[in-house]
Amino acid sequence: EEKIVCLSVPQGLPDLCANPYGSFSVIPIHKRPHLIEPCARLINAEWPRSLGARMAQLSNSSDVLPTNLVLLKGDTLVLAHIKLTPVPWDRSACFLESVVVAKECRGQGLGSYLMRHAEKYCLQQLHLSIIYLSTVDQVRFYGKLGYVECEPISIYGNVNFKRPFATKKFYMKKVLTSPQDDDDDDEINAKGR
Repeated sequence: EEKIVCLSVPQGLPDLCANPYGSFSVIPIHKRPHLIEPCARLINAEWPRSLGARMAQLSNSSDVLPTNLVLLKGDTLVLAHIKLTPVPWDRSACFLESVVVAKECRGQGLGSYLMRHAEKYCLQQLHLSIIYLSTVDQVRFYGKLGYVECEPISIYGNVNFKRPFATKKFYMKKVLTSPQDDDDDDEINAKGR
């Protein structure tokens, strides 16, 4: 059964991000395979790669990890993406990657909204309790969402991973707790808080 999460849209969002239907949805991409190509183009706008390779990677999304979640406007416009990847040595965790919001929609709270719903998906659908990620330049953003710096991890099966000596990446993690019932979670704040 497909679960669609909706939220109300405040005044003042740019036209591309404003939703005439009054809601956005966050869904696994494999529930809407016809959106794989536009999602691949969104990701490639940030990190160029072969479109075919990107689409093949997105086609691997499933109800078990890996899972690609997308933030949609209406039923067809992909505004943001996030990939949840397994951590082979910790079945209670996933690694978050390829977090991207359409350039025209940044600064509107969509990234925070997508992150919160990815966390809920991890807890409620995947029964995970830890999310890891790495970032070069978004430590402050993730910190505001409750992520803390941690030792580097590997998603390739080696629990004894050592940080490459020349990396600029920061590794972060968050221990998930049951979501709070508060109305702020259902709205995007125009300032992204």
